[in-house]
Amino acid sequence: MLTKWMNGLRIGKPKVDLVLDPKGEDPYVLSGVFQLSGSWRKQNIKRLECDLVVVERGKKPLLVQPVTTVLMTRTMEAGGYDEYPFRYELPRTLPPLSEGRSYKLQTRLVYENNAKSFDHDELIVN
Repeated sequence: MLTKWMNGLRIGKPKVDLVLDPKGEDPYVLSGVFQLSGSWRKQNIKRLECDLVVVERGKKPLLVQPVTTVLMTRTMEAGGYDEYPFRYELPRTLPPLSEGRSYKLQTRLVYENNAKSFDHDELIVN
């Protein structure tokens, strides 16, 4: 019961952060790492998901396309740390954005009891 309450308050959750490398030669190719940081207690991680979404002010994000899903059965120790490589080629037909809209990489770390940690990274498409 206490664990369920703490999960609801996001206490003791592992964290995920997508760290993108600076732009390379091809602006449509993104690379970097997913950084996973453990919480103060051990957690069983099920999967890591990342989607490309478009966000319009005042509306829910709309899926453009799934980027990656990493299935795993892994135990992250308390205070643990791990990295997973990231590489994605943006669709070359991605339309430019209008005012009030943005593209984002929406990352989720799914762990026991289907609880989730989130990260969002805004993309600039010229």
